[in-house]
Amino acid sequence: MKNDVSLWLGNFSNFDELEKYTEIKYDEDGDSIPSDFERDFKLGYYDRDLIEKDWIQDAEDDIKELLVDFSYDDQLIKQFMDVKLNSKYNTIILIFNYNYDTDGRAVNSINKNAYKLDFIGTAEYID
Repeated sequence: MKNDVSLWLGNFSNFDELEKYTEIKYDEDGDSIPSDFERDFKLGYYDRDLIEKDWIQDAEDDIKELLVDFSYDDQLIKQFMDVKLNSKYNTIILIFNYNYDTDGRAVNSINKNAYKLDFIGTAEYID
């Protein structure tokens, strides 16, 4: 089955900061409180179990190096190979079965003191 996956690359100081940024909290009624990531990029509904993320020690500007070891990496690398990265990144966020181009609100980049994150694009993968 063919599905979409959306990719963000960025820079965080460490993995804990990335975890805090993407963490979903819950209020006393059990309702979820959107993460900073969801708020920053005005994400539409997605299955929160289908997000993969990582932080690497040494920032990289080679998309192949950034995506290796993620689910369906061989399919994703082929599709993102032509993307020219303008800077080095140490943070990768993928949301599977989600097309930010059509389901999101088109925020392309967030740059705050503590972190920077860029939406790179959407690819397809065959499950």
